[in-house]
Amino acid sequence: MRHINNTEAAWLAFAALVPFLLHYLFAAHQTRQRAAVRKAVVDKFSSAADFAAFLQTPAGQAFITDLSGLENPVRAVMEAIQKGIILTLLGGGLCWVGVVLVAEAEVAGIGVLLVCLGAGMLISAGISYRLSKNWGLLNRP
Repeated sequence: MRHINNTEAAWLAFAALVPFLLHYLFAAHQTRQRAAVRKAVVDKFSSAADFAAFLQTPAGQAFITDLSGLENPVRAVMEAIQKGIILTLLGGGLCWVGVVLVAEAEVAGIGVLLVCLGAGMLISAGISYRLSKNWGLLNRP
């Protein structure tokens, strides 16, 4: 068995975590873009009467719903479950590689951290689901 050094373990951790960091940076960028579009829509109206008329239309109602930040709770829970499963499997794979293939505690340690992160996401998704169900958010269209 070949042992890996700390530099290789750091690169392995970097390769495992970069996709998630990129995902969160992309999501933040999308949020900033949405805020800019919302501001542009509001700035488009020359008077409050025009804006009030817009809010009476179906497009205006969709704008208010989007502005309130209420997203589909089922989608949010499903995304958390997907991320939790991916992190848990990635961490489990790194644990297996660290313990069985290369016998390096650093790789196994990174794997344990990812498993814990994935388990936390899954627990969070479960709690979100239960709260959404209890609050009646899952029955809404």
